[in-house]
Amino acid sequence: MASKRVVNANTVTDELKRPSPKLKKQFKLSLLLNTLGNIIPKSRIVEVEYNKDYEKDLENLESYFAEIFGSASYDDKKKEINIIGKSGSIKVNLKQKKPPGGKRETINTKVQEEGTTIVLNQVIHKNKKFDKKEDILADKDTADQLKKLFGKKYADRLEEWTHSYFEQQKEFLKKFQSAKWDIFVYGRDDFVTFFSKQIKSVARSLDPLRPVGDYTTWSPSDIWAVYEGNKVKEQIAKNINPKTQNLVELNNLLINLFKEKKLIGVSLKKIDAKQSANLKFVNIDTSTMRLGDIETYKMSDISFNFDNISIGDKVTTSIKFGKQNDYSINITRAGQNLSFNTSIKATPAAQGGQAPVKMVQDLMKKTGSGITFVNDHNKYPQSYLEYTEQDEKYLKMYESIKKYLNNNVIYSEFKDNLSSVYKKDKRNAIAKLMTLHFFHDSLKNNSKNPEFWTDILYLGMKVGDRFAPHAKIS
Repeated sequence: MASKRVVNANTVTDELKRPSPKLKKQFKLSLLLNTLGNIIPKSRIVEVEYNKDYEKDLENLESYFAEIFGSASYDDKKKEINIIGKSGSIKVNLKQKKPPGGKRETINTKVQEEGTTIVLNQVIHKNKKFDKKEDILADKDTADQLKKLFGKKYADRLEEWTHSYFEQQKEFLKKFQSAKWDIFVYGRDDFVTFFSKQIKSVARSLDPLRPVGDYTTWSPSDIWAVYEGNKVKEQIAKNINPKTQNLVELNNLLINLFKEKKLIGVSLKKIDAKQSANLKFVNIDTSTMRLGDIETYKMSDISFNFDNISIGDKVTTSIKFGKQNDYSINITRAGQNLSFNTSIKATPAAQGGQAPVKMVQDLMKKTGSGITFVNDHNKYPQSYLEYTEQDEKYLKMYESIKKYLNNNVIYSEFKDNLSSVYKKDKRNAIAKLMTLHFFHDSLKNNSKNPEFWTDILYLGMKVGDRFAPHAKIS
């Protein structure tokens, strides 16, 4: 059995200075602080600076620290990670990196995405031609618009972003070079805003009634290319009537508009220096609602790593796909409940994202019987004593999944460890029981059904007929 890690100021500092290969790959070292602030012994606080480009990825640090120290929770509003270990707790305060002048080096999503629309408008509507990234800023009109957008605050980041803009427009034009497109609009009058309102009247199913949710749950598109936008909006609005409309009808309408090149949603990812962009269609037809390599996976291509259920303080477990672990589902504690995070080994810059938990639960019920798993920590034993009162139930669960464990830990050892975890941090103990429950219910019904496990991948990657058709440039 591996030795337990003890959290203290020094170990946190060391880990931040020596990030794991996994974190290096995911965040490309730009996320990790250029400087570490002083640790205040009494309050046990670590100050960490990060590059604003990676702000969306900060939440992923929660599972990273949880894997190292056993327990971690992330507060997005405060930009804080609380790490709890045997010797106490450490608070990691995340702060945006400050440039030499003292101002924070920030570039928000609006600037990133609107910059793309500026460059596309220049190419499509003003016949600009950018053969290399340097041509973008060499063109005075384009440079002036981008400089105005970035402003003084972001001026030092503009040159860096021209590589992404160049690669994005190059890939877009390969498939959609046409002057018929309306001027790209960003902000109040764009299609993101339009659909954010319209989607409230759309349901995944009408009987029983299940709303789609918000825009980001349904569509990953950051910008939309449109031809005769007002007519398209009228057509869509007309088809979302009465007030509650089925999602299938909306998606089919968008697929037709996509094929007619009248409306195309585009998901944008930053293109790292020296990398080329790739455009892929998603959810346009049957072939793009499935990924060829994933569809070939058999159960022998799927491996489970959930030893953390039975040993130590850590809670993160994983499901790996392919001989080279090409895809993965990482199940960990997010706050007090579980999250299902998908990732793609070959394209770390285009992470699959989180699978909506409600959809995971619906999938479990659809593919099996006797499903009692719920992603609600309140439904699980709040103390070790309460757990012992349900001992027989968890014994049956544990025995059913024991053959998948690599550590041969027997149930009595599992109980002893769980008792220790409850004393240290009951949230982790509860998360272990929730994870045990998930795998028990899932494997009971789908131990020979690879489609169940790959479908969770699709949920995270926004692939499938329940999600909006779009083009992804990454």
